Amino acid sequence: MKVEYIARKVTLSPKVRAIAEKKLARVEKYFNDIIDLRLEMSQERHLYVADILLKGKDFSLKSTSSSKDLTTAIQDAIDKLEMQARKAKTRLKDHKRHGGDVREESNRTEEDLEPASTDGDSPQIVETSVIPVKPMSVDEAVMQLEESEDLFIVFHNSTTEHVNVLFRRGDKNLGLITPES
Repeated sequence: MKVEYIARKVTLSPKVRAIAEKKLARVEKYFNDIIDLRLEMSQERHLYVADILLKGKDFSLKSTSSSKDLTTAIQDAIDKLEMQARKAKTRLKDHKRHGGDVREESNRTEEDLEPASTDGDSPQIVETSVIPVKPMSVDEAVMQLEESEDLFIVFHNSTTEHVNVLFRRGDKNLGLITPES
């Protein structure tokens, strides 16, 4: 891990750099994709201020600490950064574990969700949901889909008496799925 040191009104000894790198190695274990790690030290009147900025692929963390001793300020900032890294890592794991999008839908229950299989060869059903099928015409379904932000709408076509699906296409047009008669 490469650390960028910026010192303002402070001289950094090799001993201080070694302490900082040793402590920052603890933070590195939380993330594999660290892009930039910057340690800024400055002196403001009688206090030393240590700012640490850690940037990664999916995250950005910053911690600041000040103390009368330079090494204490650095160590406190790194400890704060480590706590933030721990929280961010658990947040990322929980986010991935819960499917990424945490929107609540009224028709979904926990019983509808099925655990993913460990068999990597065939696709598995990982989520099921119950969608109300309302009777309406195609024109009514188009109006309802345009009013909502949903990607599709399932409806009972009142003219053909079949269940149809109206969906948004990538080219901003709409598609209609009808079963064979």
